[in-house]
Amino acid sequence: IPTLPMPTNRRFDGQEVIVFSLSPPPISSPIQAFGPQWEAATGAKINLVTYPFGEVFEKLRAGLVTGGHTFDLVNYQAVWAADIAGGGFLEETPDEVQQAVQVDDYFKPYQDAAVWGGKRYGLMYDGDAQNLYYRRDLFENPEYALQFEEQYGYPLQLPATWEQYQQIGEFFSSFDWSGAGQSYGAVESMGRGVTGIYYLVGRCVSYAKTEGDPYVFFDPEGMKPRINEPGWVQGLTDWVKAAESGIGLPGAARLGFAEVRPAFIGGQAAMCLEWGDIATLSYDPEQSKIEGKLGTALAPGASRVFDRATQQWIETPAGNRAPYLAAIGWLFGVPTTAANKDAAWDLAAFMCSPVNNAVATVLPGSGIQPSRVSTVERPEFMIQAGMAPLDADSYMTALGETLAHPNVVLDLRIPGSADYFDRLDVEASRAMAGEISPQQAMDNAAAQWEEITERLGRDRQQDAYVASFEV
Repeated sequence: IPTLPMPTNRRFDGQEVIVFSLSPPPISSPIQAFGPQWEAATGAKINLVTYPFGEVFEKLRAGLVTGGHTFDLVNYQAVWAADIAGGGFLEETPDEVQQAVQVDDYFKPYQDAAVWGGKRYGLMYDGDAQNLYYRRDLFENPEYALQFEEQYGYPLQLPATWEQYQQIGEFFSSFDWSGAGQSYGAVESMGRGVTGIYYLVGRCVSYAKTEGDPYVFFDPEGMKPRINEPGWVQGLTDWVKAAESGIGLPGAARLGFAEVRPAFIGGQAAMCLEWGDIATLSYDPEQSKIEGKLGTALAPGASRVFDRATQQWIETPAGNRAPYLAAIGWLFGVPTTAANKDAAWDLAAFMCSPVNNAVATVLPGSGIQPSRVSTVERPEFMIQAGMAPLDADSYMTALGETLAHPNVVLDLRIPGSADYFDRLDVEASRAMAGEISPQQAMDNAAAQWEEITERLGRDRQQDAYVASFEV
């Protein structure tokens, strides 16, 4: 365990900071690993309380609403901002804490993700983004390049559009290049309840999101869902085709990252759409067969985008990219009821300061992914942890392109976001199973989104949706 720098020199002798977090290793393991250093430097003690992911939101919300649990420092997902920050449960981030952690060093989307209604509530700790991961050695193989161009009429290259992604996937699933008995062209989570919904949304928004219009999920005037507009329907249509075409794992429409990651890390897939966990897994000697072979790029874009202003399709043959920050990431926040607020903020600053946060991103199993410009500009942290230099450079370069992209999409941050996504997940799975058409699935989901909005209060939801973009 490396010795980390202290962003301040304050003492909190005898104080206890009760920290609420996710069950380790994801998110809370860096607190376990580096917390003793903060305790030794400050004289305070950390009492870490963790829960499984399925319980985290309800335990946190119940504790804050009822006061039944007194937490000094909490980890919360950015998609819960409306309930946690917008609910008035958190302290604003003090100016001196913002200065200590160099808030301006965060990529702009992550700066925005810590803001609700124009005020900053907490510090970004983990940043989530989807990227395309690929086998660099396969794309650079001259024999494969010749075969691909003969078959498809254009050079083998990183896919700029979903059509190219599909064709490259078909090519690399047509022969056993891995020697494992079965090789796959492109793998991604597609199953219901196992994160597949995030990959559907990531595909749909490229068909539905035009630069300068942040409102990709709802019309902000009246909260009419946009998910049954032509762009979203096209995204689901593509997804169904990808699942049925056999470019990925058998039974892909039912599988999640528990199956996808081993297939790619184990060397059987040419491409993978995923979060940044792939990067740290790629140099795990116990799992990886792709060390030194990993490339990272922007997720593909759409060859046309539906412009809701004109209600017309716009052709975008170079690919309309709309990088999706699925789940956005985790923050540290200090509740208004905290007993030891100064100590809590000091611990948050320690965990989120530039160097310390960069070290956490390479800690095995931490689940912490880069959110800072300085981390992306310094791949040496990952290289020192064991990642091949070319792999690390490719990963950080692509991540920087994703996070700085002018058409980046923040995930949904309003009350009931999990309910909305669950309804979409259910209806999309019916389309994937061939029960209903993509259009019917999206119409059904949109109708159910309207019911959720009515139940939670249309005016309240509209105010929250607009507030989620006020930075």
